[in-house]
Formats: sequence, C-alpha cells, structure tokens
Amino acid sequence: MNMRNSSLEQARILVLEDDYYLATDLQNALEDAGATVVGPFADAAGAAEALAADPPDCALVDLNLGQGMSFDVPRELSRRAIPFAFVTGYDRTAIPDEFAATPRVEKPVVAQQAARIAGQLLAPQRT
Repeated sequence: MNMRNSSLEQARILVLEDDYYLATDLQNALEDAGATVVGPFADAAGAAEALAADPPDCALVDLNLGQGMSFDVPRELSRRAIPFAFVTGYDRTAIPDEFAATPRVEKPVVAQQAARIAGQLLAPQRT
C-alpha cells in the first residue's frame, strides 16, 4: 500500500526499535509515506553512530531495547534539537520529567499511526 504524504517526502527518520517485526512495520509505513529510514536500529550504539554521522530530521525511539530502559539516545536527540517520539508500552510515569512534553506512541503500534506522528514531528520544520 502506497500512502505518499508530502509531509514525509525526503525526510530522514531514525527508527530505534529492538522488535524486528515492529521495526520492519515502522520502516515500511514510513517509506510508503515517502521518508528515508535511518536504521532501523535494535540497539542504542547503532543509533548513536548514525546520529554522529548524519543526523536525521526526526526519530521514533523505543524505551526498552531488551536490556532495560535507556534514555541516552533521547538525551542526545534533545541535545541536538532533533524532534522525536517514544514508541513504547510503558505509561507516562516511566518517562523522566525531562521528557514530559515528548510525544508517546503506545504499543501495540499501528504503523500508519507512527507515520502520522512523524509528520507531526516534522511539521514545524517544514512550514
């Protein structure tokens, strides 16, 4: 299904998600909407390398990459002023106050919902 969306055309979106099937679904939905996916990455190290090499326009970030929750990548995204959303099964109480304003997409995720969220993250940059 091709659902091209001008808000994602030429956007580079980093995906950090350790669940292979969800990561693939997110990648497919974002690419169908016109984005280029950076990753997907199953671990923070790969995402951090990509951030250092060529920062994306925005990111979708899982909180728990199989070894507990980590906020290193979200902190680096914030430091670089790259908009992002959490893709997580955790509720807001699991997220530190410093990320209170960060959008959160609840698992299970409908991939098209993630593409819509990415469009919202990019909207301020594209107006």
